[in-house]
Amino acid sequence: MSSMPNTTTPSPFAINLGAEEFVERSAPLVQDTISNASQIIDSVTKSEIQPHVGYMKELGLDFGWGPTAFLQWSLENFHVYLETPWWASLTITTCAIRLVLFALQTGAADNAGRMATVQPHLIDIRKRLNEAKETQNMADMMRGTQEMRQVYAVAGIKLWKNLLPFVQIPLGFGMFRLTRNMATLPVPGLDIGGVLWFQDLTVSDPYLLLPALTGVAAFAMFKLSRATGGAVGLPDWALPIFQWVLPIFTSLVMCFWPAVMQIGFAWSAILALFQTYVFTLPWFRRLLRIHPLPRLPSPVSQHRTGTMTIPTTARTRSQGPEAPTQGLLAGATSRFKKLVAENQPQPSGGRTKAQIAEAKKYEEKRAREIKRDKQLAEQERQRRRSETKGY
Repeated sequence: MSSMPNTTTPSPFAINLGAEEFVERSAPLVQDTISNASQIIDSVTKSEIQPHVGYMKELGLDFGWGPTAFLQWSLENFHVYLETPWWASLTITTCAIRLVLFALQTGAADNAGRMATVQPHLIDIRKRLNEAKETQNMADMMRGTQEMRQVYAVAGIKLWKNLLPFVQIPLGFGMFRLTRNMATLPVPGLDIGGVLWFQDLTVSDPYLLLPALTGVAAFAMFKLSRATGGAVGLPDWALPIFQWVLPIFTSLVMCFWPAVMQIGFAWSAILALFQTYVFTLPWFRRLLRIHPLPRLPSPVSQHRTGTMTIPTTARTRSQGPEAPTQGLLAGATSRFKKLVAENQPQPSGGRTKAQIAEAKKYEEKRAREIKRDKQLAEQERQRRRSETKGY
């Protein structure tokens, strides 16, 4: 009998057992393949991409349209075409923005100089306006308001120019938003894009020198601004807040920022301080045709006693009937034209006409006092001589 071939079908259990063994053996290989692919993709998207304009948007930093997008475009252009490290690109971008805003700052500085010139008389007008509000005297309120407007018109003061420096607020917020997201991503190269002691821009300055430098620059800037009339119009309670509280608070908050944010704000504070300083230089203001700052009182005038009387068109209630408004405004116009002219610096002597006239009056007064003292001394000698003869 011929033997029959073995046609026994393997059991389903054996087939299942082989599949499980295959899965178990191939699982590590699959995991390694996935891990390698992920690393390759990550290296391509972050390390291997050549910087070009728009590549931060490809990495996920898309801010649409606005100040932040404009700053991102500017920073990328400087970084790509100048081939500078990130710290230098941030510095150049900050300087460029400050240069663009310089024209607006010039208009604000001119307005501040004009306001500082007429500030003594404005204080008197505001005082009378407050008194009129307390007594509900509508006629005096309208007269004071019209006189103040006339002062602004004659002195060339435009209140809207005081708002020009606030244009930098949205740009400052845009820089804050951009650099914070760059450090969070992080953008390739930030970890080695620093300099000196802050090589890694994704972490905070290890010595906290950048926050301290920002606070010191902000303090010095506001102190210099107060000395040159830049803080005109601020209430007394706000002055210590801007000069002391704000710089300290800013430095403390910046301690927790990455260095890429700290370096941008530090450079902005330093440039603002330099800009405030150059606006105090008389030759620089003349060069840009900015209204000169009022001169500080001379040492001669500081010996004079009493309060300074500021000419005014205001009238007390006991002075009889009120004068026509037109005459009031005409008087204010003539006086403030003279006031603005007197505060123009003289090219030869370096002193204003008002200072020269004041010094002359003081010299005449001192001459009269010296003469009177001599007469009194002579009378005293004669009195003593006569008393001696009597004895």
